[in-house]
Amino acid sequence: MKLVVSLGVIGFVLAATTPAMAQSDPESAQILCDLTGDCAQEIADPNAAQADPATATGTPRGGKTRGFTFQRAGTTASAPQPTRVASAPQPAPTQRVARPTQVGSSDLGLTFMPNSAVLTDPAKARLAKYAQVLGGPKLNGRRLRIEGHTDASGSAAVNQDLSRRRAQAVADYLSASGVARNRLDVVGYGSSRPLAGKPATAPENRRVMAVLL
Repeated sequence: MKLVVSLGVIGFVLAATTPAMAQSDPESAQILCDLTGDCAQEIADPNAAQADPATATGTPRGGKTRGFTFQRAGTTASAPQPTRVASAPQPAPTQRVARPTQVGSSDLGLTFMPNSAVLTDPAKARLAKYAQVLGGPKLNGRRLRIEGHTDASGSAAVNQDLSRRRAQAVADYLSASGVARNRLDVVGYGSSRPLAGKPATAPENRRVMAVLL
């Protein structure tokens, strides 16, 4: 019985801390911003140096002597040092998420093995974050269209098939990560929708998009 209770408490704590952990992650916050337009988060910079408490408060290291000064025999007391004024603690530097050009549409930023629909390891790690965000309170239950796109290199038929297979691979991975399959529509556009201002053969056109429905 004690073991069951302990495991239940641990599960409750993990569930309570998971949203906070996701919220503090810049990549997850950007995904949420792209899809919902909720871009108000400020994320603590994980690379910011932590201030030394003794330096920040002006308090010397070591124990206190309750106002008494001890002096060894044969030594001369030094002149009193001016009192250092404690400075206010500085907030941790933050970085804001970038507002998307089109709310509800997110470039998944994925990479695949050359000329295939096989996801790379970085792509899988990226999709794990998407699955986490899609399971959060703001997007839980919402449907998305997973769109595959290619550049204009090669034949239209090959590009159409490749774009569809890549979109399907993304949907399959998200589904395996806990996103309900009926929330994901899949479509391959091949090279028919190049990015605005980019040549049809530009590598930037090789992308997979998530569009909120």
